[in-house]
Amino acid sequence: MTLTTPLRDLVVLQWGRRPAVRACGSLLAQVGAQVTAFGSVDLDDGFGAFTETVADTPEARLAAFARANVVLLCSDRADAPPPPPRRAEQIVCDITVDGDPAHGHWIEPFLQAATGIADITGVAGGPPVICGGAVVEIQGGMLAASGILAAWRTRAAAGVGQEIGLRLVDCGLNNQSTFLPLVFAGRTPQRSGNRHPMAVPWNSYRAADGWILLCSATDEHWAKLTTLMGRPELAKGRFEKLADRIAHCDAVDREVEAWTSTLSVKECIAALNGANLAAGPILDIEGLRTDENLALRGTLSQEPRPRPLSFVRTDVSAQPPPGRPEPAQHRARPLEGMLVLEIGQYTTAPVAAKQLALLGAQVLKIEPPGGEASRAWPPHQDGQGYFFTINNANKRSLMLDLRAEDGRAAFAALIGRADVLVENLKPGSLARLGFDTEALTALNPRLVYCGISGFGALSAYPGRPAFDTVVQAMSGLMDITRTGEKPVKLGISVADVSGGLAGLFAILCALEQRRRTGRGSAIDLAMQDVAVFLTQAAWNGGSTDRHCVIACADGHVVAGVDASVLADAVEMAAGTTRAALVEVLAARGIAAVPVRTLTEIRNDPAIVGEGAVALYEGTDGKTWPLFRSPFRFSGMTPVPLAAIGALGEANADLPAVPGGSLRGAAE
Repeated sequence: MTLTTPLRDLVVLQWGRRPAVRACGSLLAQVGAQVTAFGSVDLDDGFGAFTETVADTPEARLAAFARANVVLLCSDRADAPPPPPRRAEQIVCDITVDGDPAHGHWIEPFLQAATGIADITGVAGGPPVICGGAVVEIQGGMLAASGILAAWRTRAAAGVGQEIGLRLVDCGLNNQSTFLPLVFAGRTPQRSGNRHPMAVPWNSYRAADGWILLCSATDEHWAKLTTLMGRPELAKGRFEKLADRIAHCDAVDREVEAWTSTLSVKECIAALNGANLAAGPILDIEGLRTDENLALRGTLSQEPRPRPLSFVRTDVSAQPPPGRPEPAQHRARPLEGMLVLEIGQYTTAPVAAKQLALLGAQVLKIEPPGGEASRAWPPHQDGQGYFFTINNANKRSLMLDLRAEDGRAAFAALIGRADVLVENLKPGSLARLGFDTEALTALNPRLVYCGISGFGALSAYPGRPAFDTVVQAMSGLMDITRTGEKPVKLGISVADVSGGLAGLFAILCALEQRRRTGRGSAIDLAMQDVAVFLTQAAWNGGSTDRHCVIACADGHVVAGVDASVLADAVEMAAGTTRAALVEVLAARGIAAVPVRTLTEIRNDPAIVGEGAVALYEGTDGKTWPLFRSPFRFSGMTPVPLAAIGALGEANADLPAVPGGSLRGAAE
């Protein structure tokens, strides 16, 4: 997406220096905000390159604070003085670790350890692995930028600012929609490298000159693959069914790698994509500079050195589209009164739409007959899965068959009244149904349309299927997440979740542009662009925070120093607990945190029940774990959590749509 109306009136001050603060500032700067930071900025820094700097003196700080209408804090850190009192019209966003000042010094590896991300990243039988990207911090920056744009709508209407609280631990926990359900079902998630627990073959494989990542999810995929391999007999017998391949996953992987190892990476990918199988090369950071899709989409800046750009940018030369600004309407919840339509599956579009619902929008999830693909994923309660319910909180289900004429007519009526349409279908799917961008604009010129896909609608890889793991492979994330020499994915679906958070930010940018111009816009969001944005720290010789993972008697600890410094502690740790080792290291002035398992997180009432995860009790007697909104707005009452209902439960409202019972842009 390229904004045509730069958000120049956002004057942002980075009072703190936490990576999440700098990521937030970078995103806002790249959509036109005036962003100021204190002190010098290394031009190789992917974030600092987009901000202006002033001297870090008391006088300069006070003057910058006086100019700013948005201030970014990290109040739990001691590396910046307390700011002056907030002015009534200012928006102040405070990004903390978990609200406890004792944890304000935590670095990214600690965040991954504390939120269960490290525990499910790595290979079976090996230690937890830390991703070298500032994943949780950057996701926090995305959310902070989104919260600021949401609060800006209220400020524009009523002239008053507010305080926004955001905890990075909550941001990290919001990645656990895939694995947390397993714990509620009494299972213990395990590290599995690049494998998928419910699909085989799904792994990284050696080629003659590098690594490739292959995702095969069905028996049909396996039959295609065995034909490519010249081994069609493998599609029968002990490997015929998916359950058989899961039971013999090691043997299946050996057969696949016996084929891939005879071909170059380029030959493997050409053959697999030619058969419409999801696969991609595992690119290192250097390799991203020549990736065709990133070059086509302009994802990287080349001057003064290559670095990732935002997935949303501003065209300062473009003329804003004709239209008229929206009338000011003061609402306690920034998106109250808006109608959002979601055609989503699995994670990306559902996550974006869920966050819009938690900001006050009315969200209709449009599902096909039979329901969205993940609705019945196990574990489940009476046929409705935990994963589906977590990702679709606070929505209503509307069943429409868009392949049928009456379904398309009903969808067109909804589009005429909607404010936002977000989907993550394969690019071109809506166009084939008669709803390309031009048709959507004709139905509703004020519509904000966001399409999220693996490589974008504008793509050097048209038609290439993409799963989260493929995007991790083709973004550099697996290059900076290694166990020994082997690149591994993050255990969480980081490309999917981050794609949803990026969609949230892009939609709020587009809604802000619509507020100013009266016109909608179309967003083409590529998960690869977003995942590359997460690799900021690894560019131009950058490196991850110093850390090491130490095995203890009851698990692992992450310490904030190199392993060579802790030779004696590593030897002692095998016979002691995590808590005891953390105390020993603290006495030596070395910060460390335990690697928490998801079972421990599930049993922590400060997280499940009172914290990031609420236990929602429905009228049907079922209890669902639902993530609370990561935002705390001083001027907004939180939206009450609710679980999505049965398939098509909102269809009773459908006949009334043309008459106006559903809210939206036409009001």
